[in-house]
Amino acid sequence: MDTIKFIITIMSISLCVAQVNTEAMRTENATLGLTHSFIFDLSYFSGESEIIQLASSYKMDYLLKSNYYGFIQAEYNRAFEKGNEDFTNRGFIHFRTAKPITNKIDVEGFLQKETNHFINLENRELIGLGLRTNQFNNLYWGLGLMYESEEYNDIQQIQNNLKSTNYINYKSNISSILTFQNIIYYQFKTSKVDNYRILWESNLSIFATKSISIHIKTFYRYDTNGNNHFELSNGLGIQF
Repeated sequence: MDTIKFIITIMSISLCVAQVNTEAMRTENATLGLTHSFIFDLSYFSGESEIIQLASSYKMDYLLKSNYYGFIQAEYNRAFEKGNEDFTNRGFIHFRTAKPITNKIDVEGFLQKETNHFINLENRELIGLGLRTNQFNNLYWGLGLMYESEEYNDIQQIQNNLKSTNYINYKSNISSILTFQNIIYYQFKTSKVDNYRILWESNLSIFATKSISIHIKTFYRYDTNGNNHFELSNGLGIQF
């Protein structure tokens, strides 16, 4: 039974990150209108105990004639053993909109709501505004500010902070079916710059068809508060 719990924990760990890497969700959509993608997985294990795992995600990308573009993404993950506490119970929804203001610079705004019981995060809400530029091919830089409110089960006081959020995103098409992406986030409190967080994500995507893809991800998080970890995950994507 402990082996099964360990396997499920590994299967679920890619959805157990306190900081959602929203830049990794972005697709460079050049087609007017809406594009949708959806992933759903339900697993059931029966033996000495009954274990159920539910994982789902939905994303909508949009590009309007007015040149506004962006996406809405929602994810939910839960794995639990009947009669015991959950292994994971996590979900979030993120909305982002952007518009070019020059040939190389876009302005963007975003909203997010998140919960993650795996790390005792009861509720996280944020709103932000930033600039995104691609002065070099396949290389994007982002600078922004966000107001963040976090509530943890093990901390009585709600934490409200104004943070600087910055990233570098490099994506390369190795071949017609293979893409490779590296993203680094650097965030810090404006009131205490030595309190910061670094996120690194590497994503290798293999496109079997235009609608089906396989993703291999590596993630590392460093936080001055001590909440650091490394993960390796893989998954199947469906686009329509």
